[in-house]
Amino acid sequence: MREDVYGFKSYINVYNVDMKRMARPAGLLREMQECGSRQMADQRPSYDELLDKGQALMLSRLDMIIPREVYLDEPIDVYTWPCPSVRATFLRNYLVRKNGETAAMISSQWSLVNSETRRIMKVEDVDFSNFTMDEYVDVMPESKFKISREDADALAESEPVGFKAVRLSDVDYNGHMNNTNYVDMLCDYIPELTAGTHRVTAMRIHFSKEAPLGETIEIKRIRTSEEKFLFRTFRSDGELNVEAEFTLEKLNR
Repeated sequence: MREDVYGFKSYINVYNVDMKRMARPAGLLREMQECGSRQMADQRPSYDELLDKGQALMLSRLDMIIPREVYLDEPIDVYTWPCPSVRATFLRNYLVRKNGETAAMISSQWSLVNSETRRIMKVEDVDFSNFTMDEYVDVMPESKFKISREDADALAESEPVGFKAVRLSDVDYNGHMNNTNYVDMLCDYIPELTAGTHRVTAMRIHFSKEAPLGETIEIKRIRTSEEKFLFRTFRSDGELNVEAEFTLEKLNR
């Protein structure tokens, strides 16, 4: 990582921790995306400037590892850097360090969309040359996230574990459910997290179709091993909304 990569000092506040005062995955994600928003505002174009031109960056894939626990009020350093990108995929990394060690890291892929036509734009259509960039780091290089046919069949045959009505508090100013809220929604359906016996050490999410205000999301889940859960969620029109995999580990305390 370059020494001049964009970052800021922060901490996990009371709104982003669980019952054990440990940072929720969505809380870490919000800190990292706040860092990305700050970089865009400082180095330009900002997110708002893109919106004013009828353009929106939309998250399509997210891989996140959480090797260390972060607790309420612990100081952290948050970094982000966009990466050299090609065609229509915009790459960005995020990093959280605690006491100089990696506590969480994300590799993400984004699409730039024309808000009116919904056309996917190419990397060269927007000038991001002001941004401090660095090389892309794949946090899970051993494999790509793809649900097998067997697991897809098991998910299709499973009964929904719940439904989520997309309400005003769920959406951002694009009018769709914010991507960080999906993480909280899916974590609500992992029994070990509710019991407080485990924590999330990794997650992978593919975003397919947005869920606008007023939508109802159907949530399906299967356990593929002692420490892994797969999810698929669907909109009321039957369209795939997101698919995700969460990896857990047992807490020592």
